[in-house]
Amino acid sequence: MILITGASGFVASHLIPRLQKDGHKLRCLITNEAEGARIKAPGCELAVGNVADPDSLRAAMDGVDTVVHLVAVIRESGRNTFHKVNVEGTQNVLNAAKSAGVKRFIHMGALGATPDPAYKYLHSKWLGMEAVRNSGLDFSMLQPSVMFGQGAGFIVSLLRSIRMVPFIVPIAGDGKTRLQPIWVGDVVTCVMKLVAGEKRGETCQIGGPEIVTYDALIDEILRAMGVKKSKIHVPKWLMRPGVAVMDAILRNPPVTMVEFKSMEIPNVTDPDAVEKDFGFKPLHLRDGLGYLAVNRRKS
Repeated sequence: MILITGASGFVASHLIPRLQKDGHKLRCLITNEAEGARIKAPGCELAVGNVADPDSLRAAMDGVDTVVHLVAVIRESGRNTFHKVNVEGTQNVLNAAKSAGVKRFIHMGALGATPDPAYKYLHSKWLGMEAVRNSGLDFSMLQPSVMFGQGAGFIVSLLRSIRMVPFIVPIAGDGKTRLQPIWVGDVVTCVMKLVAGEKRGETCQIGGPEIVTYDALIDEILRAMGVKKSKIHVPKWLMRPGVAVMDAILRNPPVTMVEFKSMEIPNVTDPDAVEKDFGFKPLHLRDGLGYLAVNRRKS
């Protein structure tokens, strides 16, 4: 039995079908029935619980051999803060797993996770990863770079930025921030290998086969969409007040102040990391953005 937290999320939507295809028995942790209805996984057990509520996790862990912990918030909302979910929530899941005798714990970290509290999201991911390392459980962790693929939140945010102003795409700074986008299907393949028992006690940083600048990523997205726009570089000091205002007044801004700050940290690792650690070549960015053109035609 595999328990998946964050079962209605982006990575899980791609992972669950792969696990079911391989014959694994799954239990999905959901916070309510409405969330459960979004999970398209016939035959998968649903367990109502919340990582912020330790008592709700006991029944979900019953009979579980492996936990795949995917729950995280990338934006704070009300009581769902980075610390409450990414740190305390991870510790609650670890405690429940230990009490239930879970054999394997697979955790989704983040590339760029840092002990520096100035970077709130990335610091919370680092603290969650430290909790896993110190748990005493048989663990494996992934630290993926930003992901692309149908439903990827990072790409959705970039699309909002691209559509925000007619004819131009405003870019904070010089556009030279380095990223290493990785296809969600390749991240799932890595998780499948961890479920099979590979990389015990290890933390693996993974990214796509190419390191690109923020500018180059925007160019690839525009190309995939079939849209022509000019990029305008805006000094960060000048863009910061605008980002702060949008963050304060918009329910779902194109970029938050936390994300704006996180752009200072390169989001890269060894370009051959996936091939070295997991034995396959990941998809190139250009080959995996076709869904953007399909979505544009539908809209």
